[in-house]
Amino acid sequence: MLFLSVAFGFTWICWLPLLANRQLAANLPVLPGQFYLGSFGPLVGAAVVELSPGGKGFSAWMKTLFSFSFPRRWLLISSGLPLAYGCIAILAHRLVTGSFPDMHRFGLTSDPPAGFNIWETSLVWMLTFGIGEESGWRGFLLPELYRSRSLFASALIVAAIWMLWHLPAFWFNDNYLGMGFGVIGWGISLAYGSVVLAWICAESRWSIIPVIIWHVIFDTLTASDQARQVMAMACSMLVILHGIVLMRKLGRRSAHP
Repeated sequence: MLFLSVAFGFTWICWLPLLANRQLAANLPVLPGQFYLGSFGPLVGAAVVELSPGGKGFSAWMKTLFSFSFPRRWLLISSGLPLAYGCIAILAHRLVTGSFPDMHRFGLTSDPPAGFNIWETSLVWMLTFGIGEESGWRGFLLPELYRSRSLFASALIVAAIWMLWHLPAFWFNDNYLGMGFGVIGWGISLAYGSVVLAWICAESRWSIIPVIIWHVIFDTLTASDQARQVMAMACSMLVILHGIVLMRKLGRRSAHP
Protein backbone atom coordinates (compact mmCIF):
# COMPACT_ATOMS: atom_id res chain seq x y z
CA MET A 1 0.00 0.00 0.00
CA LEU A 2 2.92 2.36 0.67
CA PHE A 3 4.11 1.95 -2.92
CA LEU A 4 0.68 2.64 -4.40
CA SER A 5 0.00 5.60 -2.10
CA VAL A 6 3.26 7.32 -3.03
CA ALA A 7 3.14 6.39 -6.72
CA PHE A 8 -0.42 7.65 -7.22
CA GLY A 9 0.01 10.58 -4.85
CA PHE A 10 3.14 11.93 -6.54
CA THR A 11 1.73 11.60 -10.06
CA TRP A 12 -1.75 12.90 -9.33
CA ILE A 13 -0.42 15.90 -7.40
CA CYS A 14 1.75 16.75 -10.41
CA TRP A 15 -1.21 16.36 -12.78
CA LEU A 16 -3.88 18.06 -10.67
CA PRO A 17 -3.00 21.64 -11.75
CA LEU A 18 -3.07 20.55 -15.40
CA LEU A 19 -6.53 19.05 -14.89
CA ALA A 20 -7.81 22.12 -13.02
CA ASN A 21 -6.49 24.47 -15.70
CA ARG A 22 -8.09 22.46 -18.50
CA GLN A 23 -11.47 21.73 -16.91
CA LEU A 24 -11.96 24.69 -14.57
CA ALA A 25 -9.82 27.40 -16.21
CA ALA A 26 -8.09 27.71 -12.83
CA ASN A 27 -4.96 29.29 -14.33
CA LEU A 28 -2.72 27.56 -11.77
CA PRO A 29 1.05 27.88 -12.30
CA VAL A 30 2.66 24.81 -13.85
CA LEU A 31 6.25 23.87 -14.57
CA PRO A 32 7.49 23.23 -18.12
CA GLY A 33 7.03 19.52 -18.74
CA GLN A 34 4.91 19.00 -15.62
CA PHE A 35 3.02 16.18 -17.36
CA TYR A 36 6.32 14.33 -17.76
CA LEU A 37 7.32 15.05 -14.17
CA GLY A 38 4.28 13.04 -13.08
CA SER A 39 5.72 9.95 -14.79
CA PHE A 40 8.16 9.51 -11.90
CA GLY A 41 5.41 8.53 -9.44
CA PRO A 42 6.04 4.75 -9.74
CA LEU A 43 9.80 5.26 -9.42
CA VAL A 44 9.39 7.44 -6.32
CA GLY A 45 6.93 4.98 -4.78
CA ALA A 46 9.26 2.02 -5.25
CA ALA A 47 12.27 3.99 -3.99
CA VAL A 48 10.40 4.95 -0.80
CA VAL A 49 9.57 1.30 -0.11
CA GLU A 50 13.11 0.09 -0.76
CA LEU A 51 14.53 2.80 1.50
CA SER A 52 12.10 2.00 4.31
CA PRO A 53 12.72 -0.68 6.99
CA GLY A 54 12.28 -4.08 5.40
CA GLY A 55 13.26 -2.90 1.92
CA LYS A 56 16.22 -4.29 -0.01
CA GLY A 57 17.95 -0.93 0.05
CA PHE A 58 18.02 1.58 -2.76
CA SER A 59 21.42 0.64 -4.19
CA ALA A 60 20.67 -3.11 -4.24
CA TRP A 61 17.33 -2.47 -5.93
CA MET A 62 18.92 -0.22 -8.56
CA LYS A 63 21.58 -2.84 -9.31
CA THR A 64 18.82 -5.34 -10.11
CA LEU A 65 16.86 -2.84 -12.20
CA PHE A 66 19.74 -1.87 -14.45
CA SER A 67 21.69 -5.11 -14.44
CA PHE A 68 23.20 -6.40 -17.69
CA SER A 69 23.31 -10.00 -16.45
CA PHE A 70 20.51 -11.10 -18.78
CA PRO A 71 21.12 -12.91 -22.14
CA ARG A 72 21.96 -10.28 -24.77
CA ARG A 73 19.39 -11.66 -27.20
CA TRP A 74 16.76 -9.87 -25.12
CA LEU A 75 18.12 -6.54 -26.31
CA LEU A 76 17.37 -7.68 -29.85
CA ILE A 77 13.98 -9.12 -28.91
CA SER A 78 12.88 -6.04 -26.98
CA SER A 79 13.85 -3.71 -29.83
CA GLY A 80 12.97 -6.01 -32.73
CA LEU A 81 9.40 -6.75 -31.62
CA PRO A 82 8.10 -3.15 -31.59
CA LEU A 83 10.03 -2.38 -34.78
CA ALA A 84 8.26 -5.34 -36.42
CA TYR A 85 4.93 -3.94 -35.15
CA GLY A 86 5.90 -0.62 -36.71
CA CYS A 87 6.73 -2.08 -40.12
CA ILE A 88 3.37 -3.85 -40.27
CA ALA A 89 1.62 -0.67 -39.05
CA ILE A 90 3.25 1.37 -41.84
CA LEU A 91 1.88 -1.10 -44.39
CA ALA A 92 -1.54 -0.87 -42.72
CA HIS A 93 -1.36 2.93 -43.00
CA ARG A 94 -0.61 2.58 -46.71
CA LEU A 95 -3.55 0.21 -47.27
CA VAL A 96 -6.05 2.34 -45.33
CA THR A 97 -5.02 5.86 -46.38
CA GLY A 98 -3.48 5.16 -49.78
CA SER A 99 -0.14 6.69 -48.81
CA PHE A 100 2.83 6.02 -46.58
CA PRO A 101 3.39 8.15 -43.46
CA ASP A 102 5.65 11.17 -43.87
CA MET A 103 8.93 9.74 -42.57
CA HIS A 104 10.32 13.23 -41.97
CA ARG A 105 7.63 13.73 -39.31
CA PHE A 106 7.68 10.15 -38.04
CA GLY A 107 7.74 9.93 -34.26
CA LEU A 108 7.22 13.65 -33.74
CA THR A 109 4.60 14.87 -31.31
CA SER A 110 3.25 18.19 -30.13
CA ASP A 111 3.67 17.15 -26.48
CA PRO A 112 7.42 17.77 -25.93
CA PRO A 113 8.81 21.28 -26.60
CA ALA A 114 8.51 22.36 -30.22
CA GLY A 115 11.46 21.59 -32.47
CA PHE A 116 12.37 18.22 -30.98
CA ASN A 117 13.41 15.61 -33.53
CA ILE A 118 12.60 11.91 -33.27
CA TRP A 119 15.75 11.12 -31.27
CA GLU A 120 15.19 13.93 -28.77
CA THR A 121 11.53 12.95 -28.40
CA SER A 122 12.50 9.31 -27.80
CA LEU A 123 15.10 10.40 -25.23
CA VAL A 124 12.45 12.41 -23.35
CA TRP A 125 10.16 9.37 -23.24
CA MET A 126 13.00 7.10 -22.13
CA LEU A 127 14.08 9.39 -19.28
CA THR A 128 10.51 10.04 -18.10
CA PHE A 129 7.80 7.47 -18.81
CA GLY A 130 10.34 4.78 -19.69
CA ILE A 131 12.42 4.88 -16.51
CA GLY A 132 9.77 6.54 -14.34
CA GLU A 133 7.03 4.01 -15.01
CA GLU A 134 8.99 0.80 -15.54
CA SER A 135 11.04 1.23 -12.35
CA GLY A 136 7.79 0.91 -10.45
CA TRP A 137 5.47 -1.29 -12.51
CA ARG A 138 7.90 -3.96 -13.75
CA GLY A 139 10.87 -3.13 -11.53
CA PHE A 140 8.99 -3.35 -8.23
CA LEU A 141 5.26 -4.19 -8.36
CA LEU A 142 5.41 -7.12 -10.80
CA PRO A 143 8.05 -9.16 -8.89
CA GLU A 144 6.28 -8.44 -5.61
CA LEU A 145 2.99 -9.79 -6.96
CA TYR A 146 4.78 -12.75 -8.54
CA ARG A 147 5.75 -13.97 -5.06
CA SER A 148 2.23 -15.35 -4.54
CA ARG A 149 0.61 -15.49 -8.02
CA SER A 150 1.30 -16.73 -11.53
CA LEU A 151 3.19 -14.37 -13.78
CA PHE A 152 0.09 -13.94 -15.97
CA ALA A 153 -2.14 -13.00 -13.03
CA SER A 154 0.55 -10.63 -11.74
CA ALA A 155 0.77 -8.94 -15.15
CA LEU A 156 -3.00 -8.38 -15.24
CA ILE A 157 -3.04 -6.86 -11.75
CA VAL A 158 -0.23 -4.52 -12.77
CA ALA A 159 -2.27 -3.60 -15.87
CA ALA A 160 -5.36 -2.73 -13.80
CA ILE A 161 -3.31 -0.50 -11.49
CA TRP A 162 -1.51 1.01 -14.47
CA MET A 163 -4.85 1.94 -16.09
CA LEU A 164 -6.15 3.57 -12.92
CA TRP A 165 -2.91 5.54 -12.53
CA HIS A 166 -3.59 7.20 -15.92
CA LEU A 167 -7.08 8.35 -14.86
CA PRO A 168 -6.48 12.13 -14.41
CA ALA A 169 -4.92 12.35 -17.87
CA PHE A 170 -8.34 11.66 -19.42
CA TRP A 171 -9.44 15.15 -18.31
CA PHE A 172 -6.51 17.25 -19.54
CA ASN A 173 -4.26 15.42 -22.05
CA ASP A 174 -5.33 15.71 -25.70
CA ASN A 175 -4.28 12.13 -26.50
CA TYR A 176 -6.67 10.77 -23.87
CA LEU A 177 -9.43 13.36 -24.25
CA GLY A 178 -9.93 12.37 -27.86
CA MET A 179 -10.24 8.63 -27.27
CA GLY A 180 -13.99 8.38 -26.75
CA PHE A 181 -15.02 4.74 -26.96
CA GLY A 182 -11.47 4.01 -28.11
CA VAL A 183 -10.63 3.85 -24.41
CA ILE A 184 -11.91 0.26 -24.47
CA GLY A 185 -9.30 -0.69 -27.07
CA TRP A 186 -6.69 1.28 -25.15
CA GLY A 187 -7.47 -0.67 -21.98
CA ILE A 188 -7.33 -4.04 -23.74
CA SER A 189 -4.05 -3.25 -25.47
CA LEU A 190 -2.56 -1.97 -22.22
CA ALA A 191 -3.56 -5.19 -20.45
CA TYR A 192 -1.92 -7.37 -23.09
CA GLY A 193 1.01 -4.98 -23.28
CA SER A 194 1.50 -5.63 -19.58
CA VAL A 195 1.60 -9.37 -20.37
CA VAL A 196 4.25 -8.85 -23.06
CA LEU A 197 6.34 -6.64 -20.78
CA ALA A 198 6.06 -9.13 -17.91
CA TRP A 199 7.40 -11.84 -20.22
CA ILE A 200 10.32 -9.65 -21.33
CA CYS A 201 11.12 -8.58 -17.76
CA ALA A 202 11.06 -12.10 -16.32
CA GLU A 203 13.18 -13.51 -19.15
CA SER A 204 15.63 -10.60 -18.65
CA ARG A 205 16.15 -11.66 -15.01
CA TRP A 206 14.15 -8.66 -13.75
CA SER A 207 16.36 -6.05 -15.38
CA ILE A 208 14.16 -3.29 -16.80
CA ILE A 209 16.62 -2.30 -19.53
CA PRO A 210 14.93 -4.42 -22.26
CA VAL A 211 11.52 -3.36 -20.95
CA ILE A 212 12.42 0.33 -21.28
CA ILE A 213 13.68 -0.27 -24.83
CA TRP A 214 10.37 -1.91 -25.83
CA HIS A 215 8.33 0.80 -24.08
CA VAL A 216 10.19 3.71 -25.70
CA ILE A 217 10.13 2.29 -29.23
CA PHE A 218 6.43 1.46 -28.91
CA ASP A 219 5.67 5.00 -27.67
CA THR A 220 7.68 6.48 -30.54
CA LEU A 221 5.64 4.42 -33.00
CA THR A 222 2.19 5.03 -31.55
CA ALA A 223 2.19 8.40 -29.76
CA SER A 224 3.37 10.59 -32.62
CA ASP A 225 0.80 12.99 -34.07
CA GLN A 226 0.49 11.22 -37.43
CA ALA A 227 0.29 7.73 -35.87
CA ARG A 228 -2.68 8.29 -33.57
CA GLN A 229 -5.17 6.67 -35.91
CA VAL A 230 -4.19 3.77 -38.20
CA MET A 231 -0.67 3.05 -36.97
CA ALA A 232 -1.54 3.19 -33.28
CA MET A 233 -4.50 0.87 -33.85
CA ALA A 234 -2.42 -1.60 -35.88
CA CYS A 235 0.37 -1.68 -33.28
CA SER A 236 -2.15 -2.16 -30.49
CA MET A 237 -3.78 -5.07 -32.31
CA LEU A 238 -0.40 -6.75 -32.76
CA VAL A 239 0.37 -6.34 -29.05
CA ILE A 240 -3.00 -7.89 -28.18
CA LEU A 241 -2.31 -10.87 -30.45
CA HIS A 242 1.15 -11.30 -28.96
CA GLY A 243 -0.26 -11.10 -25.44
CA ILE A 244 -2.86 -13.75 -26.26
CA VAL A 245 -0.12 -16.08 -27.51
CA LEU A 246 1.80 -15.55 -24.25
CA MET A 247 -1.17 -16.07 -21.91
CA ARG A 248 -0.73 -19.81 -21.52
CA LYS A 249 3.05 -19.58 -21.20
CA LEU A 250 2.86 -17.02 -18.40
CA GLY A 251 -0.06 -18.81 -16.73
CA ARG A 252 2.17 -21.87 -16.28
CA ARG A 253 4.79 -19.80 -14.47
CA SER A 254 3.55 -20.19 -10.92
CA ALA A 255 4.34 -18.03 -7.91
CA HIS A 256 8.04 -17.52 -7.32
CA PRO A 257 8.68 -16.49 -3.68
